[in-house]
Amino acid sequence: MKLTPHTIENLAPYLINRKGKQLVNLFNDHGFLDHYNNDIGALPDIGKRNGQPPSKTQYMESRLNMLSGKQELREVLNVIINEFQDPETIIPKIDQILSKENFQVIENNGTYSIQGGVIIKNTPVVNDAHFLNIQNQILEVLDSAKVSITVAMAWFTNDVLFDKLKEKIAEGIDVKVAVFDDGINKKHGVDIDQLPHFKIRGSRGGLMHNKFCVVDNQTVITGSYNWSTNAETRNDENITIQKDPELATKFSVEFRALTTQKDK
Repeated sequence: MKLTPHTIENLAPYLINRKGKQLVNLFNDHGFLDHYNNDIGALPDIGKRNGQPPSKTQYMESRLNMLSGKQELREVLNVIINEFQDPETIIPKIDQILSKENFQVIENNGTYSIQGGVIIKNTPVVNDAHFLNIQNQILEVLDSAKVSITVAMAWFTNDVLFDKLKEKIAEGIDVKVAVFDDGINKKHGVDIDQLPHFKIRGSRGGLMHNKFCVVDNQTVITGSYNWSTNAETRNDENITIQKDPELATKFSVEFRALTTQKDK
């Protein structure tokens, strides 16, 4: 059973009906080797930046993401949904969340189980090609981010888009930016030091001329448009916005290659 991080994020708050130690035991029964700190009543470390123990919701979300794509995910969820004291209230909410990924909760003689998961392969959807008002189109996609934003941009001088990325970081979104290491960005670019970033050169001796953004590894923005003031106010430019997880994965792999300077 495989779920997207966004679906798991929506599910997690409904699944913390056990006490902390019991929650750890549940996941240990399904392949984990987690340790509950009885001395301070703390859940296992999940790598939070501040080093603090996670909340039950954060721990649940972390472990479900680690199980996604495995049979154990379905097993854990089936255990939890059969422990609810008020299933008539909670189950419909969980069913609604899961339905977006072609799963559903089935009741049989008082026992609940998650069924389904047939993935329907759709033709990639291109929302549109945009030639005007491009900045606002990008802002709308960035606003939709729930997990991550990666940006590879030759020249980044647009303060509006820069401020939006800072806003998304403040919301807890994982933001990473790669820009061309050249004089234009040094002299006229945004204060890139305020963002998690990479300054990179072209891998073949020329320019790092990419212009793409990947949101939640689901949506790709790409085209001629640099995130620059000139692109927004003076130039003839274009972008396409494509909701296509397979395409998004290819761009994410390319971003990793760019930022590690690996041979492509």
